[in-house]
Amino acid sequence: MTDSQPAQGSHFWFISLLVPSAVGFDSYRCSGHFTPHAGMTRADAFELLLATVKEQTPELRTNATVLSFDLQPNQL
Repeated sequence: MTDSQPAQGSHFWFISLLVPSAVGFDSYRCSGHFTPHAGMTRADAFELLLATVKEQTPELRTNATVLSFDLQPNQL
């Protein structure tokens, strides 16, 4: 990371969703970095990130099914 790059969160996350459409289903994926609050559980992080994704993408607010979710430390 250089000085011109913004700092990243302590964890990397990924979520994929399946949404019914007029012709069957559409898939949606989103990822990013995130720093959990002190005492936050993996389940808490999942609920917060899912709510954030749905808030930012109106077509996901109803009938979206989570296919996968992952949250890992953001380091190699």
